[in-house]
Amino acid sequence: MQERSFMRSFPFHDRRLWLLAASCLLVLVLGRWALPVDWALRAVIEGGYWFTFFTFGLWVWVAWEWVAEAGPRFSLRRGLPLAPMALVFCVGMVWQAQETHGFKILADESLLLGTSQGLHMDRQVGYPVRATDVQGPFQILQAVLDKRPFFYPFLVSLVHDLTGYRSTNPFWLNTLLGFVFLGALYAVGIKAGGSKAGGVLLVLLAGGLPLLAQQATGGGFELLNLTLATAWWWLVIRYLERPDDRSQDALVLTSVLLASTRYESVLFLVPTALVVGLAWWRQGRVLFRWPTWVAPFLLLPMFWLNRAFSANNSLWEMQSLGADTPFALKYFAPNLGHALAYFFSFDGYQPNSPFLAFLGLFALLGFVLWGQRVLRAGRSADGTELGLVIGALAPMAVTGLMMVYFWGQFDHVVIHRLSLPTQLLMLVSIAAVAGRVLKLPSSGWNWLLASAVISMACWSLPVMAKNAYGRDYSPGVAMAWRREFLAQRPERDFLMLDRDSTFWITERVAATPVQQAVERKTGLIFHLRNHSFSSMYVFQTFDVNPETGALKILPEDDLGPDFELEPLAEKRVHTLRLERFSRVVSIREGAAVVRRQDFIQPVSQGIMKPGEQEAAKRAYLDRWVKELP
Repeated sequence: MQERSFMRSFPFHDRRLWLLAASCLLVLVLGRWALPVDWALRAVIEGGYWFTFFTFGLWVWVAWEWVAEAGPRFSLRRGLPLAPMALVFCVGMVWQAQETHGFKILADESLLLGTSQGLHMDRQVGYPVRATDVQGPFQILQAVLDKRPFFYPFLVSLVHDLTGYRSTNPFWLNTLLGFVFLGALYAVGIKAGGSKAGGVLLVLLAGGLPLLAQQATGGGFELLNLTLATAWWWLVIRYLERPDDRSQDALVLTSVLLASTRYESVLFLVPTALVVGLAWWRQGRVLFRWPTWVAPFLLLPMFWLNRAFSANNSLWEMQSLGADTPFALKYFAPNLGHALAYFFSFDGYQPNSPFLAFLGLFALLGFVLWGQRVLRAGRSADGTELGLVIGALAPMAVTGLMMVYFWGQFDHVVIHRLSLPTQLLMLVSIAAVAGRVLKLPSSGWNWLLASAVISMACWSLPVMAKNAYGRDYSPGVAMAWRREFLAQRPERDFLMLDRDSTFWITERVAATPVQQAVERKTGLIFHLRNHSFSSMYVFQTFDVNPETGALKILPEDDLGPDFELEPLAEKRVHTLRLERFSRVVSIREGAAVVRRQDFIQPVSQGIMKPGEQEAAKRAYLDRWVKELP
């Protein structure tokens, strides 16, 4: 019966609806099949920045137009209340106080910074692998297209454009996003709980989640993804409450930006289409403006970038865990066990909040049962409640995908962050069940708020202070030590041999991977002989034999017997693991040995004419770049 009613009332006769459907089909064909893989990836490299620039600019314009239209009805005091803003500020500052700025997940965050550097300097998508300043300005010689969506690096590149390039800009962007996220969460909490207490509760619960403090001080794209997801959920609710073309444009474009931020966030597009179709059905007409029509075409770079996975299966990194397929039902039960191990860990080595997990899992069950009742109401359902339920479909889908993902282990140090959409779902479920299912009186809300404060004081703050979950991650400790080493050498005129060469390049230091240095040994000899750099350093990792104390170098860090090294500094970054900085003293090639000299020894020679000097300079620079590893 409902199906016949839907067929009669949905505006299938509107030609604009079929135009939009044809546009989506065309985008699918262009994105998945029309272009060869090489052409598609080249289109991302050359055109990705401009697609994203237009998308973000259009989103800003739509948001500005929407706010301007509401101007006469907008009260600054009502729209930005002082007490909630003070709460958001205090919680955000707690995160900043408990965590230090730095890369939390490697090599993801380093590559994102490298991509932002390429977008800033060359307007091309890719992270640098070779760079030099031999001709004066620092310039990228070679970049590689990363598999990660690039909306976050694009935002960082805008910060570079406006304030100057700094490798710390991602940390400050995430600092700002932390406050924006808490503000958006407060707004969604009010909608979910039906009162301001719902918004306050969610801010306090989120403030007690150490994982969010970690992300608010790091250089990753997780917080941007979570902020957009929260704003998207609020827009879903707002759109179903009072459908209009401007809020529709904002909703659709926000879903496009989400799909451009993280891989799995493309799933948000399906509930977006469902919400728009439902609003048209409830209204009995199509709401349509040109931003909604062009939105599908703005997804083309993400379709093209996704082709990289089909062209190179190694990008899935399945070899890290010995998996044979990225997604399968056989991963569900183990991943569910890992998720419970993360949510209810009490040893301090997980950036979790057991109080949030306890409330969230029970609330989620009640939310699902309540949501079924809302959906059965169909066209007569309350817009706010319908938006809450349909908006939950996206984080539910992401959670389901993580449970069948080969690396969806929430208690893994690199994978903690993938639990954030699930914990957003828990947060909103808590407010919705408390306010709309249990209909708590003010005394009940006060008990919940007091419990959230006690949980933060007794659990979250000590866990953040100890930071066992961060100090147990040896790549993060090693990266912090690299920064210390660099801070002691502000001249930055040296060459670094390191597996993580991208980090040094983002700091405007010439660098090359260790294995490439071994393969291009003659190039290093050229530069050592010609004093191209003040020094050549190498960063290496060693495992300690617990029985003998002997050090064994990791194969990927071994330069071989032809390199003579002088150890400079050594540090334990993990149990039985050391990192060491050394200086390259000499390099052997056959019977010849080229040694490092602190100063160039002058020799008597004739004076070249200006033309000869220019010719020699051009020849030297050309060979200098060619010999750079």
